[in-house]
Amino acid sequence: MKKIISTISIFLFSITFVGEVFAGPKLTMLINQSPWFDGFRKTLEMYEEETGASIELDVNPYPAMSEKIRNSIRAPEGIYDIVITSTEFMSTYSDSGEFRNINDIDPNYKLDPGICSYQNTSYWNYDTQSYDPVNGEFIGIPVNGNVQVLYYRRDLYEEKGLTPPKTWDDLIANAAVFHNPPQMYGMIQRAERSSVTYNFGPYMFSHGGAVYKDPANGDFSIVFNSPEVKAAMEAYLKVRDTVGHPNAHAIGQGEMIQYLRTGKAAHAIAVIAAWGGMDDPNKSAVIGKMGAALNPAGPMGSASSLGHWEAHIPKNIPDENAVEALDFLKWLVTKENQIKYIENGAVPVRCDLIDSPMAKQDEFRFLEALGQNSDVAQFIAPNVEAVESTSITNLYLNKIVAGEVSIEEGLNAAAEELYQLLTKAGKKTGKLPDL
Repeated sequence: MKKIISTISIFLFSITFVGEVFAGPKLTMLINQSPWFDGFRKTLEMYEEETGASIELDVNPYPAMSEKIRNSIRAPEGIYDIVITSTEFMSTYSDSGEFRNINDIDPNYKLDPGICSYQNTSYWNYDTQSYDPVNGEFIGIPVNGNVQVLYYRRDLYEEKGLTPPKTWDDLIANAAVFHNPPQMYGMIQRAERSSVTYNFGPYMFSHGGAVYKDPANGDFSIVFNSPEVKAAMEAYLKVRDTVGHPNAHAIGQGEMIQYLRTGKAAHAIAVIAAWGGMDDPNKSAVIGKMGAALNPAGPMGSASSLGHWEAHIPKNIPDENAVEALDFLKWLVTKENQIKYIENGAVPVRCDLIDSPMAKQDEFRFLEALGQNSDVAQFIAPNVEAVESTSITNLYLNKIVAGEVSIEEGLNAAAEELYQLLTKAGKKTGKLPDL
């Protein structure tokens, strides 16, 4: 039986009288340096001012996050009171057994139904190694609702009388109108090695492709070298060769966003977290000019890659720190504070705000696209081997885009390594014949 922290302790670590110094512990949170970080930081500062609490942020580049989480949660005493996981390595650490069940801290707390479900990633079933809101433990609270959306220059669209593309062919046709490199690229793709799988997701899913056959039901057969994934990569390369950047394989998220902000790209599929800088006069040359839309459709419709972040409270921290950490997370996801979150430039986690009057304001015109793409977002690797799995797919997709191997060679090689990985892990798996 896990220890249930008495609600009495909540009062021991709260402000009791106006003017008193906050009596709770000083917390430390691990977070990544990302396009949405400034919005998070501003909102945290509001929480600290409102409550007197203190949460120190250890801000790290994305590649450093996984190792820092691992080192902290495995230590005798945790370095961090709150850690956040992205979809890339969320399943790996969810299965670690090192995160507290939120209801061991507060037996009565439940996520508000207005919070987006994100394929139930707040609940982990250790027996089935899957996300399970019925039989899983409540171990996470979403703090960022990242999905990919189509960014496009609405001012240029208005000049040319265009409408947002419905299909990949529509995207190419629209992008061709503005494609004039190096002054402007019709479309910028993010295909550098550390993140190409994520950017490729909308192409793959919209063509009916996937990495695994049916992971939600325990079937980890490898389907990454299917005809559907091949067709998706053909579409990806067609976009690049027709209206894209010839060195897409060297472009990462930061470079892609800079192409948009400096007015050198007419389109990109990027995280909605990048929106905050598009209308920032200190960062952008396209203030008020950017639009956001549903990603183009393939044969199976539109799709996006799920890329949200969950906050977790480790087991190896003091109980009083766990109580204070949960207090902050509860505060953050309330509707009132999520509105502040949006105003500060962060990405909300409440789906009940996507269709709110706020979404009708031009300043927050991205909310509709966020909702549309959230509805079709899929988890690329929802399994405990996700870190290794994504490393494999990143390597071979990057090789394909760089022209080092053919589509068939790259997908076949990736499928073989994925098959070996899942076989070694003891999962139910299989492999398609080579392309």
